[in-house]
Amino acid sequence: MSEVRKQDSDLLSVVSIFHYVLGGFQMLISLAGFVYVVVGVLMVTGAMDSAKGEPLPPELGWIFVVIGVVFVLIFITIGLFTIKTGINMRKRRNRTLCMVIDSILCMMVPFGTIVGIFGLVLLTKPEISDEFEG
Repeated sequence: MSEVRKQDSDLLSVVSIFHYVLGGFQMLISLAGFVYVVVGVLMVTGAMDSAKGEPLPPELGWIFVVIGVVFVLIFITIGLFTIKTGINMRKRRNRTLCMVIDSILCMMVPFGTIVGIFGLVLLTKPEISDEFEG
């Protein structure tokens, strides 16, 4: 194995670790959606009604619940796919999925962009693409 090829292989291992860390942070950020769910449930049950003003409409509470659940589901899904991409990079499998997820990560400024660009640069190198099975 040539020195350049070994360096690229080592860099791919490091980028796979970055995917694990980024995926963990994405799933941690998804917990913020539970704040919306809790506020929505409080609105629906009437716990946020004040004695002075009119009660909040329960439909508004349901909107908060739906937004919170969708937020949580989106970020957990993205986090799981990011971790799966790190696993695939480590095992040198499924290069196409890795490239698709890294392309999606480029839209998540700033850390997703950094990890996505590093991943795409490495995955497009011919030496690295030869290492992948499919």
